[in-house]
Amino acid sequence: MASRTISAFVVSAMALTIHGTASAQAQTAPQANAAEAEDGASAGIGEIVVTAQKRSESAQKTAAAVTAVTGEQLVSTGVADLRAVQTLVPGARFQQEGNSTQVFLRGVGSNADFANIEQGVSFNFNGLYIPREATSVPLYDIAQLEALPGPQGTLYGRSAIGGTVNVSFQRPTQDNETKLILEGGNYSLAHATAIQNLALSSDLAIRAAVDYTYRNGVMKSGADSKNDFGARLSLLYKPGSNLSVYLWGYTVQKNGHTPNLVNKGFDPATGGYSENTFLTSNPWNDKREGSLAALAPFGQPVAPDQTFHNWAGGAQVDLELGNNLTLSYIPGYLYLKSDIRNYWLGALPARQSAEYREVTQELRLSGSSSNLKWLAGLYAYRTVNSGSAVFLYGFPSAFFISNVQRNRLQGAAVFGQATYSFSDALRLTVGGRYGVDDRQGNGITPLDQVSAYRFSKKYHRFDYKIGVEYDVAPHAMAYVTYQTGYQPGTYNEFQSTPLNNAEVRPATLKAITAGIKTRLLDNTLQINDEFFYYDYRNLQLQAINVNAILNPIFNAAKVTIPGNQLDILYQPDSDNRINLSVSYVHARNKNFVTPLGTSYNGLNPPYAADWTISGGVSHDFHLKSGYIRAQADARYESQWWADYAHSLGVRQRPYAKANATLTYYAENDRWSAGLWIKNISNIAVIAASAAAGIPGPGTAYLEEPRTFGARVTANF
Repeated sequence: MASRTISAFVVSAMALTIHGTASAQAQTAPQANAAEAEDGASAGIGEIVVTAQKRSESAQKTAAAVTAVTGEQLVSTGVADLRAVQTLVPGARFQQEGNSTQVFLRGVGSNADFANIEQGVSFNFNGLYIPREATSVPLYDIAQLEALPGPQGTLYGRSAIGGTVNVSFQRPTQDNETKLILEGGNYSLAHATAIQNLALSSDLAIRAAVDYTYRNGVMKSGADSKNDFGARLSLLYKPGSNLSVYLWGYTVQKNGHTPNLVNKGFDPATGGYSENTFLTSNPWNDKREGSLAALAPFGQPVAPDQTFHNWAGGAQVDLELGNNLTLSYIPGYLYLKSDIRNYWLGALPARQSAEYREVTQELRLSGSSSNLKWLAGLYAYRTVNSGSAVFLYGFPSAFFISNVQRNRLQGAAVFGQATYSFSDALRLTVGGRYGVDDRQGNGITPLDQVSAYRFSKKYHRFDYKIGVEYDVAPHAMAYVTYQTGYQPGTYNEFQSTPLNNAEVRPATLKAITAGIKTRLLDNTLQINDEFFYYDYRNLQLQAINVNAILNPIFNAAKVTIPGNQLDILYQPDSDNRINLSVSYVHARNKNFVTPLGTSYNGLNPPYAADWTISGGVSHDFHLKSGYIRAQADARYESQWWADYAHSLGVRQRPYAKANATLTYYAENDRWSAGLWIKNISNIAVIAASAAAGIPGPGTAYLEEPRTFGARVTANF
């Protein structure tokens, strides 16, 4: 049945809708402006430049399945935050958990939002590491987003054991320009972005951008609403050809209501278990009224209140030293405070808080010659954070399930990578990173709610990479890469004893990838394919049971993930574009037995669907003045579970979603006006989820229901 469903989806997606989101699998470039080729003549697929390897290079010459999405693509497809980017990245899940976004690439990430748990995929703004609670900030005035799956231990170090996602903001330019984006839609959506770029002199420019979103709650209680404001200011100073100074800073303030979780897996009509059933016919109804009132022993769910303040800033100073040498310095700072009060896990009121202060610094030197490209660098960071989670918030019986009063993680590393060309066709890449990570933590253990615990340990690690690239034809490159990755150890929230060690050991990874990137048919057809095999040891896995006082972190002794990612892009001319991505990820626990002897061998890790298929189509219709672009895209995922135990109530059945846009673009793209719709069939898909609840057996966040609206843009 599953194979027939997948086959049917592929056929229908190829025939009907495959794209737009311009998912541009890694290697795809932005669609050419139809106004530039009104006769529809073939313009071929343009090149897109990526910086995932910390140097600018063509995506088709990067030996990895990096997905790159431009800022223009984000706007045209209505992507306003990281969660919506999920539709554009093969084999990914970017899903909400309150103010956090859980980031999974190829079945690897972290699914517990506690202060002592690191992300499994590194997320960065302009080189600054962003903690999970800050990944939910709005994405606006973006230059490019890049997703790079697999271990990135050599260039990115800690918390990149599953990959990295990098977002670069638009830098100031020497053009005086104003841009406006206005949107309105159902649930009283009102969204506006204003951007102003000013050239103050021939060597100094500034850029300011503000973003505001208001939306009523999509849940019956009013939960999952938005009243969010963001502002960004940047400066670019280039007094000569050998010096560039880029400064940036932003703030985000959220005043909307975060989502509640809903009950899943119980059928009120029968009083029994039914995996795909919600309490009412409207899955986004978080109330328990009428005949369901008996299932609300602590009162009716309400829209949660929140405090969310986020400030971040950084710089990049590039100094050309001559002889193709460049010295770069990239400092960054982040502050975040998030406090969600009275959110509901089905029938249980809860509170969750987090606070971060972070400083990062990177200094690197890069150079090149006729046959050698290299970079070497130093990296240092310090993060101090705290956080707690309280169940039955507001009641005398309230209790902590997490209470980390201080978690400090700091470290330093030296790294380098070089690519040597033996000939025009054959290249060898080697890299290495040696780092030290020092973790200290203390808090009150949830086991008795009063005893203090402390943890302190330092970790040393060397990761390396070796890869070979070969141009088998003028427009075809084959590559094989072997690399390692690592995630620092952490702790469970109790004091270690000789019989019960609180330490969670570091996770490590050995990975091999082999792929080919090709351009065919006079540069109109692009076919890229990558095979990968990941061997994780001591992978850190968590699961949340809302009835449990302590939810321990376990080391899965061995998890293997073989798979394949196929990306196809066909652009016969500047008016038409079709793309398809097929990702197969066979993530399985090979040796995962808990200290009490419970075996989870053979099961998928959390949020690891075997199949993810996405694609879309875009076509431009030319008018006497301007043109209309019609876009549609679709995404299919096979079944997955939200925890490693495959608990009842946390299984997402196979599903497919589709979106569409219809936009008029005036001559020279001076303005546009269009309509959009997302989740056309109004399918309820779970996001971060937990076992148990009242009545249980599961409770789940939900992705958004059907939304639609209109968008107007203007460029002055």
